[in-house]
Amino acid sequence: MTFAEFETLISPVRLAKYGAACGHSKRRTLNLYRANVRLSGSLLAILGMFEVVLRNKIDAHYKAQYPPGPGGTGWLLDATLPGGFLTQHGCHNSAIKINQAYSDLGVHYTHDRLVATLSFGFWKYLFKGNQYMAGRNTLLSIFPNKPRHTNQAAVFSKLDKINDLRNRVAHHEPVCFGAVNTISTVYCRSHFQDIIDLLQWMNVDASQLFRGVDGVIKECNLIDHI
Repeated sequence: MTFAEFETLISPVRLAKYGAACGHSKRRTLNLYRANVRLSGSLLAILGMFEVVLRNKIDAHYKAQYPPGPGGTGWLLDATLPGGFLTQHGCHNSAIKINQAYSDLGVHYTHDRLVATLSFGFWKYLFKGNQYMAGRNTLLSIFPNKPRHTNQAAVFSKLDKINDLRNRVAHHEPVCFGAVNTISTVYCRSHFQDIIDLLQWMNVDASQLFRGVDGVIKECNLIDHI
């Protein structure tokens, strides 16, 4: 495929930033675009696994914190009922998300399916001020190896950055740039390290968890040498 054909399919506007960063070299532009796609794919795998681990850790914590009531619905739905901890001031958006996901599942509802349906943003916000306090200020216990004096705001900050990276990858936005018209993997490396940090704080061996699927650093190194 010629560069002109590739540019027509991807669009000149989309390729323009890559071209500018590569001095308008067609070869380097194609290499950078394809490398960005590969890096995004590697990040998507890592982000997906991290999200599953995080939500399962949170779920296990709150299952113990809020045992099922007589109806056996589980802590998520119980949290939205009158008196539930997500009905407190500043927590209503989280309760709305639970109820919407429950409604969407309909007759297929199970607690585990509801856990899997809720977005990364939902889990992230359980560490935000009001939600964290409403949950009895205990959720940091899923990070037994966190540095001393690390509070929920620091955890939320890391999760917020990871969420930003996740959204960029999901919307096919480039993740290989720094300042205007410069190639840089600092953004990806920094947020990848946030993932590693949080896993270590959860006492999870990231190298074993990501074994066979972690190509992030390799792709970053290739991009740095384009």
